[in-house]
Amino acid sequence: MKRIFKYLMMMVLASATMFYSCETMELEDLASPNSLSPDLADADLLLNNIQISFLSAMQDMQYNGAALGRISYMGGRVYYNNFGSGTISSAWYQLYASIMPDIAAIEGLNGEDNLLAFHLGISKAMAAHIMMGLVDSVGDIPWSEANNPGEYPSPSVSDDAEVYAAAEAMLNEAQGFLDASGGGNDMFFGGSTSSWTKYVNTLKMRSALTQGNYAAALAQTNVIETAADDMQFNYGTQELQPDTRHPWYQSDYTTSGANIYQSSWLMDLMDGETSDWVGMSLNDHLAGNHPVNDPRRRYYFYRQTYNTPGNQTMLNISGGIWNWPGAWGSTSDNGETLQCSLQDQPFHLEFTPDGDNAYGDGRWCSNFMGYWGRHHGNDEGTPPDGFTRTATGVYPSAGSFDNMPDVGDYATSLSATFAPGQVWQGNGGGGQGIWPVYLSSYVKFMKAEAALASGDAAMAATYMTAGMNESITKVMSMGSVDPEADSSMFPTSSMVSAFVADVMAKFNAAPTTSALDGLGWPVEKDKMDILGEQYFVAMYGGANDAWNFIRRTGHPRTLSRGLMDNNESGPFPRTGTYPSSEISANPNILQRQDNLTTVFWDTGVTNPSN
Repeated sequence: MKRIFKYLMMMVLASATMFYSCETMELEDLASPNSLSPDLADADLLLNNIQISFLSAMQDMQYNGAALGRISYMGGRVYYNNFGSGTISSAWYQLYASIMPDIAAIEGLNGEDNLLAFHLGISKAMAAHIMMGLVDSVGDIPWSEANNPGEYPSPSVSDDAEVYAAAEAMLNEAQGFLDASGGGNDMFFGGSTSSWTKYVNTLKMRSALTQGNYAAALAQTNVIETAADDMQFNYGTQELQPDTRHPWYQSDYTTSGANIYQSSWLMDLMDGETSDWVGMSLNDHLAGNHPVNDPRRRYYFYRQTYNTPGNQTMLNISGGIWNWPGAWGSTSDNGETLQCSLQDQPFHLEFTPDGDNAYGDGRWCSNFMGYWGRHHGNDEGTPPDGFTRTATGVYPSAGSFDNMPDVGDYATSLSATFAPGQVWQGNGGGGQGIWPVYLSSYVKFMKAEAALASGDAAMAATYMTAGMNESITKVMSMGSVDPEADSSMFPTSSMVSAFVADVMAKFNAAPTTSALDGLGWPVEKDKMDILGEQYFVAMYGGANDAWNFIRRTGHPRTLSRGLMDNNESGPFPRTGTYPSSEISANPNILQRQDNLTTVFWDTGVTNPSN
């Protein structure tokens, strides 16, 4: 599917961008105002291909960070099988077989007048980003010999630290080209050299943070600071020939229902515990006075049912909130659509936050209030749940905003009081979403991490507060994409302020470090746990850097444990393995037999969640 999407998007975007480029550059072509030279036209086509290849690489690496960070659901119970030869196969191909040859071709077309400086500047910036991502994912990769295919048809790998240094040098080279250019046309920033410069500086900050140079990360200026600077790809609504909709929308908004499972850990983090809701007054609920009620929840997730088998939903009775069907002495188990609702919890998850609780199944199986996803490591087949599982919402994929009430009225039938809707092709925003690459909220959390790691909790709190607010504002701005969104369900400014204030109060009160209990869970969250949780929530849709954060900090320690125990899963991946196609074609690269190789910046800190 990824290859089909890349091909179709390349067709439409290449032609569309080439037309716009020609029309714009004609005004600046003093030698021939009525036509664009063949060399420059070829360069535009090459640049289009580089940008589409870059997007494909970002999508490839996003999965790794999201799955290991529990931001998305990970199927499969053995890490080595999940993060083996396919870990970065698409990103590897895009860099070596597409982007670098195209950059070389543009360099060959660039003359002494340096008319292609913009093309080279942004292309080299994107290439450097992928280079660092590949090193983060597998360690040593071909580089010095890879740039000389005539002499080295089967290049050996270069030291990973040297490749990082080469990527940093390429960023400086990219900036030099951007400084020499007058702008141009592109799919991310509309030809703004200042925006591309901020992206370059953000990548420099990323490199410093990854390597533990916190002072340099904090000192880096002119980075992606506001939503106007955000690096993202914008999708369309066209369904056929080619399909320009967000890939997640394509998967979930179909005539056969949703196809993606959402992460049970992330949904649980954002909607709180059943015990937080039971006993609350209806007035407090309507005012948004919840212990945990993330304002982004209705934008990320679209519920198709009011209750998940084995779990609870909330009903209002005489101004108070009760759990149904548990408070009535009944259950909602359904083995046909959710097998685990009839199964015992895994032994190693008993008495943990993943395990069962007084109200029903734990998040190892299901979530309450109709949130229907899957737990880390679930490798079951697909039951008939396409029209009951939780789908991707209006952010970032431009699906549907979740209009369903959280609390129903006992005096009304359940179907009438909740009135859940099902996904369907064309619903919601029609797929006109975004693919986040680097957002201003990410940058604030990166600065917060650097400050906290440097011992400045007050500065970390300032950056973290800004990161949360910018993330929430960004997400809520997508509500208008869905014409059927019920604005009465939109969080109010006071609800947002109360949520952020509550999280920050917990952060400020938390210890710098805390111990683990006998089951490997923190006895209380420390500051980096809370920061990491909120960073991961903000990264939904573009979680490339979550894997790095876990390896770099060992946090958040509150990540869900897998359905499999550590003996079955094997060790948490420090790296993936090389693409099998490269191993078959290149005798100078030897495949690894485990996931234990560490990247040069990895100090080996572990996370108890494995």
